[in-house]
Amino acid sequence: MIASKNMSVAVDGSNVVPEHLSNLAKQLNVKSPVLSKVINSHQEKLKFYPESRWLVLFEYLTQYDFKPSELLEMIDSNPDILGINRKDLQKCMIAWTNFRFDDKKLRQLIVSQPSCLLLDDKEILSRIPKLLSYVGNKQNRLLELISYSPNILFDNWKYIESKFDYILLNMELGPTQFVTTSVMSSTLFDLKCRHTFLIKLGMYKPRDPKANPNQITGNPSLKKIIETSDKQFAVKVAGVTAEEFFVFKKIFKKQLDEENEEDSDEPDYYSDDN
Repeated sequence: MIASKNMSVAVDGSNVVPEHLSNLAKQLNVKSPVLSKVINSHQEKLKFYPESRWLVLFEYLTQYDFKPSELLEMIDSNPDILGINRKDLQKCMIAWTNFRFDDKKLRQLIVSQPSCLLLDDKEILSRIPKLLSYVGNKQNRLLELISYSPNILFDNWKYIESKFDYILLNMELGPTQFVTTSVMSSTLFDLKCRHTFLIKLGMYKPRDPKANPNQITGNPSLKKIIETSDKQFAVKVAGVTAEEFFVFKKIFKKQLDEENEEDSDEPDYYSDDN
């Protein structure tokens, strides 16, 4: 095991890397001190994975041109990927490559978001086409969107669909205006609340129906609307006091709660708990 009995700590008090870890580092083609640091940072999780799991992960993914240093970075970011057996890892990668993404960009995504490897191959084959339809069937756009909001691979599809529809239909924004934002990681409630607040202030106006959906408007950018704290949004984007927005947000939530009660059969996609 990587961490059990005398292996629970990768570096002792004298900062000497144990021999078994030095040997593993050589097999993985990574630096011993870096491997030791990763193991020390995640002892509770990594102690359950035998060396064979490390070797399988490195051996298989290096076939897809992942660098050993990148694989170690991925484990440091998400140790759970060591729990994937070779068969599931193989099916997962085959599913991802099935969509003919740019190899380099796909690797970059997986390195930055290792949770992509935790998906079942059937989930990938089912969800990716749906997501592509919302970004104009552009592979690179989708990879960008996932890098900002990996939750779109795992969240309830109806909830994800509701956010897409609101951005495209209510806010009248095109894919190029949202794929490089974390809007899909925000709640639908926050998105709708801030958008509605700006409309009431006259600061967010409908788009000319004849205009290109990707054309920049005079409305505040999606980044400014959603990638700010409540206080920053109120003062710097809406130009009001934080207290004014807090009062509106409270009233707006009450209104939505009442609407949801009237239509209790529908899931509460506006809730902060989604």
